[in-house]
Amino acid sequence: MITGIAGGLATQLASSIPPEWEVVGIGRRPPQLPIRRDITYRQLDIRKKALENLFRNERFDAVIHLAVANDVRLPMSVRHTVNVIATMRLLACCERQGIPQVILLSSADVYGADPTNPTFLTEDYPLKAIQRYADIGDKVEFDTYCRSWMYQARETTTTLLRPCHIVGPHVQNFLTTYLRFGVVPLPLGYDPMIQVIDERDMVQALLLVLEQKQGGVYNVTGPGEIPLSVAVREAGGTAVPVIYQMAAPLMKLGWAVGLLPFPTPQYDFLMFPCVIDGSRFRETFGFKPRFSLHKALRSIRRRLAPMTDVEEATPVRRRRRTSPARPPLTES
Repeated sequence: MITGIAGGLATQLASSIPPEWEVVGIGRRPPQLPIRRDITYRQLDIRKKALENLFRNERFDAVIHLAVANDVRLPMSVRHTVNVIATMRLLACCERQGIPQVILLSSADVYGADPTNPTFLTEDYPLKAIQRYADIGDKVEFDTYCRSWMYQARETTTTLLRPCHIVGPHVQNFLTTYLRFGVVPLPLGYDPMIQVIDERDMVQALLLVLEQKQGGVYNVTGPGEIPLSVAVREAGGTAVPVIYQMAAPLMKLGWAVGLLPFPTPQYDFLMFPCVIDGSRFRETFGFKPRFSLHKALRSIRRRLAPMTDVEEATPVRRRRRTSPARPPLTES
């Protein structure tokens, strides 16, 4: 089962799973992009009781949770309900039904961008994002709860991934929105190193986890680090230096009236480092990014078909467990 099937990352992941697997995609909206294989779509809100009905009527080998609200324009209460409360309900269903494998997608943003950060942040580094940016509290709480549940549900192999910035034409987040501007404001005197991973490489990382079934918390990185100013240029934008202290009031006003797509505190990620160490994931799963930083950043402004090159993703090959016929799903 893949939650959040309407998202670009979820549709590409579903396209990469071999046809001999049964895939159930759930979400409040149907997939927005074509999927290169048959799936069973259930229009379902994981915050509702229908989720429990689904688990009672289906027997899943693995659950991949990608239904995370990243839109900072949503009220904090809504994001908390989707990212925390709904995740609690989902994991409770997984525990009751004895799901063998659960894969959860967090973000390296939970570490926070801070001038005191070390060069590379390992998985054991404290989650300090909430200290500078309170509105990211739902992501930190999501990550914290998932780690707590991981050690509680010992019979389930749980993997929590914290990727760096995922970029590509089908994903929408703070960095892709920023880099899609034609003229990109760059805080004067700041040029931190940033990390990006192509969305197709992120799909490959998820497939490796699904195939190898290794639990734990892992940072996921792309092919390297790059200065923010270079990233702007590679993405096809023009960097315009601005004095942040003078521009901050105008940015705050722009956010309030809807002219800017992200709040002022997120500019911390454009000024201070948040560079993670992905060696644990690479060594455990044998992961090697296939797309260079140049290709990943150039793809942001394009519109690609999901996984156009079959060679760019190695599909999972694992025998699907057969199960007897089940009664039809009843939705509440």
